[in-house]
Amino acid sequence: MDVNASGLHTVFGPVPSRRFGRSLGVDVIPKKLCSMDCVYCEVGRTTMRDIIRKEYIPTSWILRELALRLALRPPIDCVTFSGSGEPTLHAGLGHMICMVKGMTDVPVVVLTNGSLLWKEDVRQDLLAADIVSPSLDAVSEDIFRRVDRPHPRLSAVQVIDGMCKFRKEFKGTYLLEMLFVSGINDGDEEVLRLRDAAKRIAPDKIQVNTILRPPAESWAKPVDHERLLKIRDMLGPMAEIIAPTSLKAGVPSMNMSQDDVLALLRRRAMTVDEIAEAANIDRQAAETTLAVLRVAGLATLVDFGGRQYFDATRD
Repeated sequence: MDVNASGLHTVFGPVPSRRFGRSLGVDVIPKKLCSMDCVYCEVGRTTMRDIIRKEYIPTSWILRELALRLALRPPIDCVTFSGSGEPTLHAGLGHMICMVKGMTDVPVVVLTNGSLLWKEDVRQDLLAADIVSPSLDAVSEDIFRRVDRPHPRLSAVQVIDGMCKFRKEFKGTYLLEMLFVSGINDGDEEVLRLRDAAKRIAPDKIQVNTILRPPAESWAKPVDHERLLKIRDMLGPMAEIIAPTSLKAGVPSMNMSQDDVLALLRRRAMTVDEIAEAANIDRQAAETTLAVLRVAGLATLVDFGGRQYFDATRD
């Protein structure tokens, strides 16, 4: 993998995505700059919380690294702007989306917390994407602040209004994700408020999710499957539960180096088997690579939900 002049890997993967298949990730924000500090975030706690858009990493560096990776013709299903923070904070996002559309025929996806869609320039930047997936975890202001811990200048009403405006302008696929944390936003009253908000937003799908990897806060717990089924039913026929998936059988992957594996772990905790699939190596080789990273102090082993995950050592 190419490393830009900042020393950062801005392109990572392909990563096995539960929703989009084999995704080549593009990380346009330093870790961890975000407009929120969600208790469930698998990247960890937010260290820089802001809503000001800037070119935090030079656009030219990101596009160069992406062009080099795409030139290798990796077997991917999409290119996804996501990673270590909120991608819409990057002022060059719209230009990058348009440039990627000229580099590859696969869909361009943007995963966003949706907090900045009230800004007209953000909405304009996202219009060229094929799929945009904002997150809405709460409608009640107190619950919004408990689960998403937003920037002080953000409110749930403002976020929802921005999502509604974007729906009217965006012609691509609009997927509204709702992530539920046990005991915080999974009560019937809040689910019904979310249902009503979703009717206003009118996405193509509501994707119901819960915590599946080690979260930023150890006390944040997932909602059990039975409760997720009830929540899905309460949200209506557009709602679906996002189920874990594996990579497509018979599709070759990229051969990844130790640095590539570490770049993956910096964005999300992964199991040995997930690393083996993503890196196109057998399980023993994945275990060896992870053991080397642990000895070097670059990765740690985390138990969550009865499974063992490897995570990049967090600062």
